[in-house]
Amino acid sequence: MDRFRRTSSPVGSGRPLVIGGDKDRSFGRKSLRFGRAAESFQHKLIASFRSVRRSGLGEELAQNGSRLYRALLLLPNELLVQILCELFIADILALRRASRALNELVTACGPALVRFWVKHKMGSLHTKLYPPPRTNEAHLQYLLAMRRRHIASIRLTRELATFVLKDTLRHTNQRQKEMWASVYEKMIPLVFGVGYFLEEHRRILLERDLGRIRPRSHIGYDICTTPGITSQERKILKSLDPPLRLQCFYMYCFILQVLMRKLRPPTYAGSVEKVLRGWHGKPACVEDIAFVLILGGVGAVAKLLACENYSERRRLLHSFITRLSPHENVRWREHWRDLGVTSHALLDDIPCSSIGITQLDQIWTPVIVEGMSAQSMEFTPYDKDRYEEVVASRSFLNELMGYDILRGRPPDEDDSDDGGGDDM
Repeated sequence: MDRFRRTSSPVGSGRPLVIGGDKDRSFGRKSLRFGRAAESFQHKLIASFRSVRRSGLGEELAQNGSRLYRALLLLPNELLVQILCELFIADILALRRASRALNELVTACGPALVRFWVKHKMGSLHTKLYPPPRTNEAHLQYLLAMRRRHIASIRLTRELATFVLKDTLRHTNQRQKEMWASVYEKMIPLVFGVGYFLEEHRRILLERDLGRIRPRSHIGYDICTTPGITSQERKILKSLDPPLRLQCFYMYCFILQVLMRKLRPPTYAGSVEKVLRGWHGKPACVEDIAFVLILGGVGAVAKLLACENYSERRRLLHSFITRLSPHENVRWREHWRDLGVTSHALLDDIPCSSIGITQLDQIWTPVIVEGMSAQSMEFTPYDKDRYEEVVASRSFLNELMGYDILRGRPPDEDDSDDGGGDDM
């Protein structure tokens, strides 16, 4: 009876079913030994990487007895590419900093990494706005640039979602977390599209104003306001289909709403309090807002919105404007390189250049107005009717979300948190 119960019991319940006697037991012990050996090998491999990262002596370890390190470098290229494809970009960058040999390894596997990320990791919007390079021209810099754009979009989207749901975040529960996640997921592709437009707009302006042949003794560094570049903006927006183009425009208008709100002094404070706190009586001018939008992009806007109070935002805005001036900052070349100006000839030309920034009301809006005209077939009649209503009510966010997410709260109201967190 005991034997019958043991053999008739289902697999996975009670004692395990034994078939084959001692041979199967020895096979199980061998597989357990192999598992332990693989686990110990993994720990040793990770420990060798940690020692390389701490000491920075990759070549010495490869030559003086680090067998795991040397074995890794001697693996076939296919296995090395497969290992690197399983890592995050941050881990790949850490490997590059570990030693010269690993840096050369990652650089050599760069084209394969780019192909893998484009095929399996990136979305259709990423590859549509930023087409991947050809197979023989793919470099790791493409992935790093896409990573910077994605991180900037994530930061700005988080700030916008927190701004919208600031009242509900005080007492968080599961439903409010789901609401925040839905707002975040709805916003992030649109913020990425806005970042693409601002980046291309900046590239066109810098190509227009830098590198021109001029007498350097007659012109100094200057930032001026210029008319819109409607024809160039129309070419930029060709990468987006009309429905997505309109949604991104609404997101741009909402970002501009929030930014202008955050760059004006709170209206609840009296005149004495404004003087004591150092708050200016006037909000930031539209020229400064256009400057940070075009030259800074979504990354600079995210940093401004992340400031806790009005005074910090105004200081950061002033710092962003002055750090690009060759006359006010000694490290101005580094900041211009961050904006994409990498040529030494163009950097030398900046101290004697006059850079034009598009007027704020001429950014993107004229292109949409042309598309909404009666003669244009770019948008549907329903989109044109909704556009008139949305512009009149300035409820851009509600149009994006599909319902009144602000619940009657105007998008440009004062923040009650600014007063408590500001210091004198």
